Amino acid sequence: MKDNLIHINQTISNSKKVAFLTFLVASILLLIFYFTEFNGMIYFSLLFIVAAFFVNTYQFVTLFFQLKQKQITNQILLTLGIMLLNIPIGYLYVEIGLKIYSHSNPN
Repeated sequence: MKDNLIHINQTISNSKKVAFLTFLVASILLLIFYFTEFNGMIYFSLLFIVAAFFVNTYQFVTLFFQLKQKQITNQILLTLGIMLLNIPIGYLYVEIGLKIYSHSNPN
């Protein structure tokens, strides 16, 4: 039981780190694209989005299945909520990136 709680706490910690690093890297990529308008960055960013989606989904599902642990349900739910915040932020970043891209490539 104690080993299981240690494992879950490690999963919670890893999930928070993944969510934060995903947000941080996405923010840096958006800033680089904003200031340089280097069109090759959009392809790298799209690759990052796909990779981040799979990594975050894996962490989310792993953590979601740990909800049966009643002792730390609130910690798990808080971490899941933090992870879910990346979805609207990611959508906003994609919208901003596409807007920058459309202004840098007049048709």
